[in-house]
This record gives sequence, C-alpha cells and structure tokens, in this order.
Amino acid sequence: MPVLPVRSASFQAAVAALAVFLCGFLVWTASANPVTGSAQAAETRTGQQDDAGQPSHDEAPFDGKQGTQSPEQPGAVVPAAGTTGAPGTTPPGQVPAILQSKAGRTDPGKWVALTFDDGPWNTYTTQILEVLKQYDIKATFCIVGNQAKALPSLVKAVVAEGHTLCNHTMTHDEQLAKKSPDQIRAEMQHALDAITAAAPGAPVPWYRAPGGNWSPEVKQIAASLGMRSLGWTVDTLDWKKPGIDKILETVDKQLGPGGVILMHDGGGDRAMTIDLLHKLIPKLQAEGYQFTVPVGAAG
Repeated sequence: MPVLPVRSASFQAAVAALAVFLCGFLVWTASANPVTGSAQAAETRTGQQDDAGQPSHDEAPFDGKQGTQSPEQPGAVVPAAGTTGAPGTTPPGQVPAILQSKAGRTDPGKWVALTFDDGPWNTYTTQILEVLKQYDIKATFCIVGNQAKALPSLVKAVVAEGHTLCNHTMTHDEQLAKKSPDQIRAEMQHALDAITAAAPGAPVPWYRAPGGNWSPEVKQIAASLGMRSLGWTVDTLDWKKPGIDKILETVDKQLGPGGVILMHDGGGDRAMTIDLLHKLIPKLQAEGYQFTVPVGAAG
C-alpha cells in the first residue's frame, strides 16, 4: 500500500482555519432564520386574534340597525344603541294598527267608544253604570270570568243597561299568549261560560287580551269562538292613578275620530276613574264627540 505524503504544518493550519470559518458561517445563518420565523408567527397569531374578536377588514361593517358584535362572545348580536324591548313590541299607550278597533259609526261626526276592563267590581261597576246612564252613553265592558262568577248580578246589570260585553279571559292571565292552544282556548271558553251563566243569552262579540298581549294564535282562537279582537287607540293608564289632569292630557294626545278609550272598572280602587268620567264626558261632548260602541275590529 502506498504511503500518503505528510503535509507541512502550514498546510494543516490553513485547513483548520477554513473549517472554523465554515462552521461559523453555518452557525450565523441558522441563527438568522429563527428570528424571521418568530416574527412571521407573531403576525399570524395577531391576525387570528383579530379575526376571532372583530369582523375582518374585508367584511361589511355593522350599520348599527341590527346590532353590534360582542367581543366577549364572538358572533353574538346585542341590541344596537338606542333600541329597547323585544322585536315587534309596541311602545306603551299604543296598539298595533291591525288590532285597533273603530267606533262603529260611518255617518258624519266625531265618534268615540268607551271601554272598561277587569270587572265587574263591587261599587265601581255600579257607579260607572250610573254615570253612563246620566249621560245616556253605551259602553263596552271587558269581563273577567272569575269576577262574573263572584258578582253575576253586576254582569246582569251591565246587560240590562244595554252595554256590550267583551271576554277578558277567566283569570286575567297576562302571559296567555305564551301558553298552549288548549290553555288559551280554556281561558276564553271558561270566561264565556261564566258570563253566559250570569247573563243567559247575552252576546259576547268581543275578546280583549289581558295586558294587550296579543298573538296571531290568540286572535285565531278567539275568532273560532265567535269573538273579534278588541284593541284600543287611547290608553288612559287609569289603573296607575296618574291624576285626572294627566289622563285628560293623554286623551288629548291620543284621541282622534273613531277612537276607542281604555279604562277600568275593576282590578282595584277605581274612584279616580269615576271622577275622571265626570270631566271626560262633558269635555268630549264640548269638542263635538258622540259616543258609540266599537265595531269592525281590523284583522
């Protein structure tokens, strides 16, 4: 075997220096790549965080009408600023147009209908009947079935005076619209039974939802029992006892020809309502209004 020649010491030193240079270059190159990679990863994480918390820049922004996105719950919709209440609700004192009933006269003149809820009630129903008789006015009484069972003679008195009857459910359940169809029908039917037992043969052409909490199903079931849905155009809020002057102010704002005024003869102390009638009726008469009963409920 041939023997390789032994190189000089200077040659070996040159080779060692070259090896050190090459190692250093490789170490420098490797150290540069992780820095670049970390910066790219940071950008990627930042972008993902933005996408999770807010709409990305290429999405159409919310216009504030339908709501805004909640950063705490991505994708959840919260009410837009300035909006309150559930969708489709109506501000207090107003009634959806489809439920407004009109005073039942088409001949010239300013017609208005008075309606009374939550009775009959000891003392107050009788006093209201006396006031109406004094002014020769016919009104509509929305009867609660339990009250009809307890005070049948007052239901008879309402009918005897020539007033119109309205079904206001058996128990005045303001959450009835959320109940099952069978429960809705039972509330209406039991009230009809109680009213009929108190005043046999008296027609009950109207139904009014307690609290004004209507639904299409409530209206449909009432119609299947021969009743039309009775709304109102003026809510006096007399049950809150805001004062007679305040109620008259409300009537001035909300009443127009063909209006239906909501008041109460039951549900509590109605002395203010009695006093109100002694001022409201002459006031409306002086303004040219004539009194009638509702007819032709929309919807």
